[in-house]
Amino acid sequence: MKAVYLDHCTSAFPKAPGVGEAMARTILRPGRAEDSPEAVGEKLLKLAHAPAGSVLRVTPGADWGLGWLLSALLRPGDKVLASPMERGSVLRALEGCPGVTVELMPCTRQGELILDGLEEKLTPDVKAVVLTHASHVSGDLFPMAAVGALCRARDICFLADGAQTFGALPVDMAGWGVDGLVFPGHTGLLGPEGMGGLALSPRLAALLPPFPDDSLNLPGIAGLGAALDYLAEEGERLTVRLGRLSRHLWARMKELDGEGLRVLGRGTPHDRAGLVSVEFTARPNGEMARLLAERYGIRCAWGTLDAPLACRILGCSEQGVVRFSVSPFTTFGEIDWLEGAVEALL
Repeated sequence: MKAVYLDHCTSAFPKAPGVGEAMARTILRPGRAEDSPEAVGEKLLKLAHAPAGSVLRVTPGADWGLGWLLSALLRPGDKVLASPMERGSVLRALEGCPGVTVELMPCTRQGELILDGLEEKLTPDVKAVVLTHASHVSGDLFPMAAVGALCRARDICFLADGAQTFGALPVDMAGWGVDGLVFPGHTGLLGPEGMGGLALSPRLAALLPPFPDDSLNLPGIAGLGAALDYLAEEGERLTVRLGRLSRHLWARMKELDGEGLRVLGRGTPHDRAGLVSVEFTARPNGEMARLLAERYGIRCAWGTLDAPLACRILGCSEQGVVRFSVSPFTTFGEIDWLEGAVEALL
């Protein structure tokens, strides 16, 4: 049976060429890392278009990096603004900060951030704004530059979650006014699991205590370095291809919109990450995901995706969504196969 992997938002597969080999060589030749943590950090800062003097900390993942950053930065009495479209792990990390008040910024029913009135919410007691670059439920991109400009004018820390975009879409820390960027290594970067990073502007780094000096995952760093080399070699070609695949996926699902499913998001094929989420209206989401796997070999994600609040904003039932996500290695034929499978099941 044809095997089609459309769950790249959970973990990209396959990884970039050379990732496994670089990790294996580091394991087989201990003490001879192919890429130093400092070299990998410089590559990551370059990819993030970080401001001069920024620092990069390699972490075990995006959630770990964000948790450390919030606990190091925030103090009782501080206030943080976040969107209701954040990943559940982000909101839980905020709620776990003692004495910190979290206020959710308003969004439309399509999950779009409402900028009108945001300026008035950025009061002197707001220490930071946390915002995802792209919703991992709807796939829509958020207005990072506009929010960053408002934060910069008020000396408020702007923290960005690049979980679904870093490596796959352009990220511009300096241009957006981002002080802290967290990201995983195993999605858009096409690198190994158990790796991530935390990019800090000079301004934010000066506010934080020393970073924990734990033992480094040298095989993971080698694998991440190989992935970064591949992204640098391929350049814009991968971004362009991912954009075409994302628009193709959107178009194929929109053709079925109203015929037993509802496509979520703002209703545009542009300005989005490489994912499309749908809510099946004729049959349960879990049943459809199971049948797609069993009968057509299509692997996808379903449920609330650890973002029940975002699902409620988008008007979904308790069963959440079914999410299809692509990588540069996805083919247009696989997306057409998905459309045919969904149409046949409906």
